[in-house]
Amino acid sequence: MSAKYPTNMSCREAFDQLTSCYSIGGQFRNYYRYGDFTSCDKQVSKFKFCMVHGNDPVKVQEWYKEQVSNNKALENSTGIIWQEKDITAKK
Repeated sequence: MSAKYPTNMSCREAFDQLTSCYSIGGQFRNYYRYGDFTSCDKQVSKFKFCMVHGNDPVKVQEWYKEQVSNNKALENSTGIIWQEKDITAKK
């Protein structure tokens, strides 16, 4: 096992993240940032994984490692959502 990734996962924390995502505030935040509501797939999969494999340190580390690589791939594939406004331009 590598010390780079955590070996334990809190199912309570995963559940809290899931309920936060489904809340009105979580949905509003996602709509504001990305222009669409979210189905909370990431949080659902984390909670399910935790319920099944949360006590296996090797699988937990593999899950965190996979999430890091998925996040890096997502960062590279998404474009800039917000465009900088030129406040010096005259009308």
